Amino acid sequence: MCRREKRLFGYFALPVLVGEDIVAAIDLKTDRKNRALLLQKWNWIGKRPRKDLKRRIEEELHRFERFQLAD
Repeated sequence: MCRREKRLFGYFALPVLVGEDIVAAIDLKTDRKNRALLLQKWNWIGKRPRKDLKRRIEEELHRFERFQLAD
């Protein structure tokens, strides 16, 4: 079995921390031409309520996008 078949998350998946808990793993890609941060894949980890977490994580991703794509 090759590494790709063993991989649970994307190749460049980033852990998402809420407090001290890892609640998700996201795989992002930067589209510099269109000045956008693209979400390739989102994986939830654990059993915490997700609706509120998703909104909070998306808000932080927008903030990160502005930082990442700043001139």
